[in-house]
Amino acid sequence: MESQKRNMNEELEALFHAFKDSAIEEPWNFKIWDTDQKYFFFVNNQLIAAPLYCDSSEQLVAVVPNVNLDQKKLPIFLGLSGKTKVLSCVKSDKDDPQLVIVDKNIMDLYRDTRELKNFSFFPTSSSGKTCCFESAAFPGWFLSTSLQPNKPVNFNIRGGTEITVFFSQKSYKVKF
Repeated sequence: MESQKRNMNEELEALFHAFKDSAIEEPWNFKIWDTDQKYFFFVNNQLIAAPLYCDSSEQLVAVVPNVNLDQKKLPIFLGLSGKTKVLSCVKSDKDDPQLVIVDKNIMDLYRDTRELKNFSFFPTSSSGKTCCFESAAFPGWFLSTSLQPNKPVNFNIRGGTEITVFFSQKSYKVKF
């Protein structure tokens, strides 16, 4: 398929055009994994990163554009496939950003006219093959995974000990 050859920026540009040019009612789904080959899994109400085994299936990430922020930065909402849970960035007790999973329909975020920065991410790509997901609510903080497997996905500053670089691939398998 042609679009499987696209990098994340090209996929997101196509996503923005598709939502702008037609009445799309479903998010696009992506496989996302870190540079250590750990995929996202939703376990016990937490998003964790773990190796993909032959009997496991990774969590697809639902993606829709946020048209209320600077579209040149391709802001997106990230959720879990199934449309009823979304990723949000909130301040922890220690004043650092932390990732929380919120029960909310991702398409409701898309239809909302507010900026909704705590649910928004700016994907950035330097190589074209990989990207980072920066929190719109906390600039300089990126979605991250631990070096150890089976740990929660969270936020970190780039250059820290956590992995902030991810691969992604659009999935064509899931229909809602």
